[in-house]
Amino acid sequence: MTDRPAPGGWSDPTLAAALLAVDPVGLGGVALRAGPGPGRDRWLALLRTLLPADAPMRRVPAQIADGRLLGGLDLAATLRSGRRVAERGILVEADGGVVLLAMAERLPSATAGRIAAVLDQGQVVLERDGLALRLPTRLGVVALDEGVGDDERPPAALLERLAIHVDLASVAAESPPPQPSAVAKARLLLPEVATPDAEIEALCAVTVAFGVGSLRVADFALRAARIAAALAGRDRVGPDEVAAAVRLVLAPRATMVPSAEPETDSPPSP
Repeated sequence: MTDRPAPGGWSDPTLAAALLAVDPVGLGGVALRAGPGPGRDRWLALLRTLLPADAPMRRVPAQIADGRLLGGLDLAATLRSGRRVAERGILVEADGGVVLLAMAERLPSATAGRIAAVLDQGQVVLERDGLALRLPTRLGVVALDEGVGDDERPPAALLERLAIHVDLASVAAESPPPQPSAVAKARLLLPEVATPDAEIEALCAVTVAFGVGSLRVADFALRAARIAAALAGRDRVGPDEVAAAVRLVLAPRATMVPSAEPETDSPPSP
């Protein structure tokens, strides 16, 4: 990815898809605010091409039973075999890939809490129906937010765990999409990417200036900057990657407008 498009238009959404495809577990996922339509379909199709061919992608309806989400007792198999047999839920089926949360703005808070726990722990814990299992479940989440107002948002517990927030409502410009080969190379390069102290300090300063008080979000911004550097084929984070992390991770969460630096070259008034 040597020819990177300028920020704005479709470039940030495509970069978001590439970042998630490189490290879905590390970033937690993407909150994608967009109604059904060609733009959202194109973004999801791009994500599918950038993920490994064998990575599962599962769709989760907003109103889903816990048994289907997390798993539980497979009654038919249990009756046939005469012993308890566990049925895997959608989250376990998506291990190593991505789940798409349909109409995430309508997701019950209890369901969001269960998904958040899986993101935190990297596993599904089944302790019911006579089962006591811990099933590895490392995945990324794409919350498909179809809300039309500020009061229609996915539950906060879920949004906090999704590093990148993208709004496709005003996106119209085209830009070259990332190539799967570049994403595959970035996965290999990512462990070697270093972040200079100056770039860490810059991210911390912007985090404070935007009024973002979550350490989790600050860590997401740092991780996103490292992935962006890997996508660019670099082993060190630079100003361009910091700027990308600010746009995709910090700016959507800003609670205040950064104040201008006070002038220090003039003497103070009496």
